[in-house]
Amino acid sequence: MKHHYQATLIIGILAMSGLKAQENTNLIKLNILPLAVGNVAFEYEKAIQQRLSLNATLSLRPKSGLPFRSIWESAIDDPSDILVGAKFGAFSFTPEVRFYLGNNDAFRGFYFAPFVKYARYSLSTILSVEERDYQKEVPISGALNALTAGLAIGSQWRLGEHIYLDWRIIGPNYGFNNGTFEGKTQLNSDEQEELRKQLEDFDIDVLDLKKEVDSEGVTFKTKGPFAGIRTALSLGYRF
Repeated sequence: MKHHYQATLIIGILAMSGLKAQENTNLIKLNILPLAVGNVAFEYEKAIQQRLSLNATLSLRPKSGLPFRSIWESAIDDPSDILVGAKFGAFSFTPEVRFYLGNNDAFRGFYFAPFVKYARYSLSTILSVEERDYQKEVPISGALNALTAGLAIGSQWRLGEHIYLDWRIIGPNYGFNNGTFEGKTQLNSDEQEELRKQLEDFDIDVLDLKKEVDSEGVTFKTKGPFAGIRTALSLGYRF
């Protein structure tokens, strides 16, 4: 009977040790940088080995005015101010594998992380057709989907017992996009010609944009290479 209690005690201690080893292997984070432009980005990181973890980022931006107008204006030729009243929204999901350097645990120190990012960018705006005695509005809406892959480098620090700071310094990525934006409105020949003039010089440097105008409306299509850069400054809680 004595040996039975001893065996039970040893098994209990080992079980508790095993549970203890599994504690605090999770980290949830909020990227504070994009909050200024109405974007919310949450991250979840799971330690799977001493210097190895899995991280996933979910980012959402409800439709609103274009952020960083000066950057958009430098990348887009828009002499007719087509995007002045545009509404822009975004969603993305980015899984990554993090490799930490040094002898710290999986949540501390310098790291590099290969990742894959899926993003969907939605946009709506209105084109105005100015004729001699009337004005017609053509609502445009649609989305661009992009799939890219890249490598991020950064560093993460422990600020307190459960509080962490993650600085993703840079994460260049490259891949492909496919998007369609349409405005289905009946147009006569004069209206079509007016819209073609407006769109003649409208161009986005980083996209291969094709523009079509016919009697049933306007269509923008893009397909081809796509590139981006990820960065983040996130506060996290370990549990």
